[in-house]
Formats: sequence, C-alpha cells, structure tokens
Amino acid sequence: MKRLLPLPALNMANPSNAYVLVVDDDADFLRVSQWMLEQAGYSVLTATDHDQAIGRILEHEPDVILLDRHLGEEDGLNLIAPLQARVPEAAIILMTAQSTTELAVQAIKVGAFDFIVKPLDEARLMTVLQHAIERGDLLEKLGPAPDDELGFEGIIGQSTAMRAVFGAIENVAPTSVNVMVRGESGTGKELVAAAIHSRGAKPEGPFVPINMATLPAELVESTLFGHEKGSFTGAEKQRIGACEEAQGGTLFLDEITEMPIELQPKLLRFLQEKCFRRVGGSKDIPSDARIVSASNRNPLEAIKQGKLREDLYYRLNVIPVELPPLRERGNDIVLLAEHWLSEFSARYSKEFRTLSAEVTQSLVSHPWPGNVRQLQNTIERIVVLCNGIEVSEDMLNRELESVDVPTVEQKNLPTDDQAQQATPSNLPSRDKPSLFSDDQIYPLADLEKWAIEHALKLCDGSPAKACRQLGISPATIYRKIKRYEIS
Repeated sequence: MKRLLPLPALNMANPSNAYVLVVDDDADFLRVSQWMLEQAGYSVLTATDHDQAIGRILEHEPDVILLDRHLGEEDGLNLIAPLQARVPEAAIILMTAQSTTELAVQAIKVGAFDFIVKPLDEARLMTVLQHAIERGDLLEKLGPAPDDELGFEGIIGQSTAMRAVFGAIENVAPTSVNVMVRGESGTGKELVAAAIHSRGAKPEGPFVPINMATLPAELVESTLFGHEKGSFTGAEKQRIGACEEAQGGTLFLDEITEMPIELQPKLLRFLQEKCFRRVGGSKDIPSDARIVSASNRNPLEAIKQGKLREDLYYRLNVIPVELPPLRERGNDIVLLAEHWLSEFSARYSKEFRTLSAEVTQSLVSHPWPGNVRQLQNTIERIVVLCNGIEVSEDMLNRELESVDVPTVEQKNLPTDDQAQQATPSNLPSRDKPSLFSDDQIYPLADLEKWAIEHALKLCDGSPAKACRQLGISPATIYRKIKRYEIS
C-alpha cells in the first residue's frame, strides 16, 4: 500500500458535516483510510461488504460512499445501483486498481459519481471528495425538494438532471410566459407541461393538451380555433376550439413542429394579441390561456427546413425546458422500474417485489431509445407474462429482445467479396470517400460513419438490427448515430 503522506492544504468544501462510508474488504485499508479522512475533518463509517454497508446506511445516511471494485466475490459495479437506490443523493466513488477508460465509462453509466485508482493518492482523493460534497450542496439548491420520496408533481426522478428540471418548473410556473419543452419521444414532456400548469397561478383552470402529430392537417385549424355552424361542409353546429376551451388555464401544444406552416400565422396572431377567430367567424374571441409547447425535434432545424416560422418559434420559446433522455438519468431508471413493478404487480395480482442486482445494472446500461415509455412497457410486460418475487435477468433480456425488430436476412447484406468490389458510384451515402482507392488514405471516422449509414439503409433504418450486423452494442450505435449526426 502506498505510504500515506501528510495531507496537503486544500480549499475543500466544508467536510465537518459530511459523512463518508468506506466499503472495502481489506481491514488495513479501512483503518488507514478512516484515519486519513478523519484527519481531513470527515465523519467516517466503514463496512466490509454489501450487507454491512446497508447496516451503516441505516445508522446514518452518508454524503459520499467510497466503494471498492472487488469485495471478495462481489463486484462493486453491481452494487452501485442498489446502494444508490438506498441513498439517491449520496455520491458513489468507485475505487479500483485498474485505470481504464472502459471501466470509468461503465462505472459512471451505472451511477457512480467518479472513480479513483488504488493505491490512493491523497491529493486526488481529497479533490474528488470536495467535488462530491459540492455536488451534494448543488442538489440542495436545485429547486424544490421532491413532493415525496420519488419525485415532483407525479414525475419520478431524483437525478441531478431531473432536479434541475424540477427547479425550472418551480421557477417558471408562477409566471405567464410561454414555455417550450424539448426532449426525445417518450421522455415525459406532457407531464412537465401538466406540472407547470399545476404549479401555476391558475391550477384550477383547464389543462388542454393537443398533439399536432396525431391531427389530420384538415382538422388542425378547427381543433385549435373552433368553427361556426355552416363554415364548411360537415360543420353542422358550432364547435369550441382548444384556445377557447383553455381560457383561464393552459393550452399544451405537443409536437409543435408538425403544425401546418400555413396555419402558423394564425397561432402567431393569437400569441401576440391574445384573441382569435373561429373558422368562418368574424368576431375576435379573447383568451388568456397560457401556452406550453413541446417538440422532440430540433426547432432550429425545422426552421431551416421551412416547417416552422422563426417568429413563431421565438414567441413560443420564451423559456426553454430541456428534458434529458432516460439513458442519461442514472439511478432514476431503477426508481422508475421499481415504481412500476409495484404498481403493475398490484394491478395484475402478481407477487413481484424486487429487481435482481444484475437487472438493475442492465436497466441502467440499456440505451432506452423509447425512453420512459419504453421502460414502462417493458416492466408491464414482465409482470404480465412472468411469475416470481424477483425480476431476473432472463426475464428482462427476454422482453428486451422481444421488442427488437427481427434480424435482417443475411442475403440482403453485402458479402466480403462484394464489399471488396464496391466502388464510389455504388456506395449509398452522400459525401462518402472512395473507400477502396489504392492511392488515398481516409479518416477512420469517415469509414465508420459510412458503415453505420450503409447498415441502417440495409436494415430499413433500424438501429437494433444494424448494431447486431455490425457486431456492436445498441449503446454504441446510438452514441455514434448522435456523434455523426446520422438522420
């Protein structure tokens, strides 16, 4: 073990009120690390395994957990999610003898705050602890404490990213400004809009959600603004539109970039003047409805493509709220899964009570392209189709595989010989290099991007199918699709 040197003078976050739990099966290491941390002003708890760690947590919730990678036969990586489920606001720092990028990424993906290499370097340890304590202080400042132990206004989440969202909701809700919620499909944009309404100045007013993507183009105007009797064929009676229905409340316009471009000036006028006319009407109708819009696309790209008016965008996007994808929410995934496991078990009279340690790790590392909605559906299918008290990894894998699109037939993919005979004229991607020219060298990134685009084309645009044919994980292909901006 590295000899412990005198502690350097560091500008640390105040450690006097901070508790550190050290989990390691080496008694000598525990003794020395406890002395070192206490000298630095921390209160220290120690444990030699998972069960002992839970006991210490019950004695006093730690602010930071120093967790060894190897605890006898236990892998510390598998303990991160269960420990964080017990103390969501504790920063978990993995201690390991290996210093690899792959391990660091893996640890952070399953919920670790950071990792540190053994034997410990005192200065590095104190710096990491300082950042961990500062992170805890930040969580306390990030907007409202959760309504309950799971989340805020029915939105489950305790991650830093979601606490920031809750803070934004709390700050913007009492005002009357327009809000645009952005996030991938399935992240819960309507829940955020409903929370803004519920925390707003008129929570007793109506909350009227309209999804532009599901409305036929010919019905959008009538749905939003209403129509007078006889204004068009089939208009047998007057209809009240959403803008009028939301008077005194909130109008939520989901997938706003899907609104027909020719109707956007009428919505812009409503935003500017707070009045509108029904289809076929001549009278201005006032409405003080607050507008919350949402999109799973980049609005600026929609503007470039001529699908969204720039002036309308700036009217709607007074305050933006960004929703993180589920894959970036760490232990929130476990909280959500446990919540739905309990809910669906009660609904379907099943006995499920818990998730195995392997399942919690798999849940956190899965890319979840369908986000919260996909996770909810997965847990519901497990409860309906399986039996038991604990959800096993086999149950989870079976359900995740069942929603994958069947693998494309190999005969549709180019053989090695065909690939070697490929020429620039028959490659499927724009701006692609001449891959097989003898006198040129090309960046690997260009070749990788082409390979992914080509696989996606042959797999009908399905990343789930393409990643299997490319021999990479789903997480890898989604990361590279984002990096290379592959549409």
